[in-house]
Amino acid sequence: MKTMLKPKICYMVGLFSKNLGENNAIGIRTNLKEVEERFIETAIKELSIEPSKILFRDGDVFFYHSRIYKQFLDIIKRETKIFKTENELSKSYVAGLFDAAGSIKRSGVHIKGMNPSDELMLEELGIHTNGGRVLNISKFFMLMKGYSILLEITRLPGYERDSH
Repeated sequence: MKTMLKPKICYMVGLFSKNLGENNAIGIRTNLKEVEERFIETAIKELSIEPSKILFRDGDVFFYHSRIYKQFLDIIKRETKIFKTENELSKSYVAGLFDAAGSIKRSGVHIKGMNPSDELMLEELGIHTNGGRVLNISKFFMLMKGYSILLEITRLPGYERDSH
């Protein structure tokens, strides 16, 4: 049975793509409790993973499932085809990438571990990058607004009025 692509699943695949681990383990490592909670909620509600099957070890949260693992790898492999237009699925996937490996600093916005496929997919969505650094930050933020937890909890200068 194929996992239907839904925004919450795409977000989870985005997280997973930057946290590829051991065989059949789908997991994340994050310092953000909100990201961890969304990962767990999606696993339980969208993928029907039993709560007792979700494991915690050395700061990682993960579960084992060979079929879902293979499907997630297939989605990642085909990201440039699946997420080539701006829609809820691509916004969720990019938000997952960013929440898993992104940072907002004075030096700019960066996503660690970017590969050529990630860069091409982002370019198709109108996001320009150079070595993991996002060049058109405003467009990037607008793409993920409402989807990225990291973006939502980060206070950005000039965006104070958006929190009301």
